[in-house]
Amino acid sequence: MVTRNVVLDVDGTLMDTNYLHVEAWARAFEEVGMRIPRAAVHKQIGRGSDQLIARFTRDEEVAGRVNELHSELYAGFQEFGYPLPGASEMIQTLSERGYQVWFVTSAKPEELEHHLRALDAGDHLSGVVSSGDVEQSKPAPDIFELALERAGASPEETVAVGDSVWDVEAAGAAGIRTFAVLTGGAFSEAELREAGAAGVYRDCEALLASSFPG
Repeated sequence: MVTRNVVLDVDGTLMDTNYLHVEAWARAFEEVGMRIPRAAVHKQIGRGSDQLIARFTRDEEVAGRVNELHSELYAGFQEFGYPLPGASEMIQTLSERGYQVWFVTSAKPEELEHHLRALDAGDHLSGVVSSGDVEQSKPAPDIFELALERAGASPEETVAVGDSVWDVEAAGAAGIRTFAVLTGGAFSEAELREAGAAGVYRDCEALLASSFPG
């Protein structure tokens, strides 16, 4: 079946923000008395905030405070999040070739607004689905399933791109063939392929130079 729908993760795939999130989460946990190694936090980036926090604490009060602190701290780092190589060009090129381009993201609304501006993506997007729109965040497939529903597309007509095993697993559970990029920094090519990635590329620039999304 011909591909007509491309679903893109944002943090770590299109935007160089993963390490900013790692620092914000690490500091947020530190402020509530939990010193979590940054490497451990990094491996969880790509999960929804609720699921990321749950990996380290089940205390609901603490979890709520950590989430608030992360938002406050990340707001101070956000200006240092830049588009990754080839990201803006890939969005524009896919749109001009007639593909529907969707974002699926765990980013909060204020973060997403910054990303859209930085990527100059507004006129090229068919829509955005965020983790707040669904019952369960990544690695559950809900966010990808809702993107398919809104796009009016089948999994067979769709490909996805992400940077973490959580993206690959979530899209795969929705029946979507998924490609991965290494720009998120947390996972190796072997780990991404083991999670189910159909192909792994250095970045969006390299992905766009390939036969993607065919």
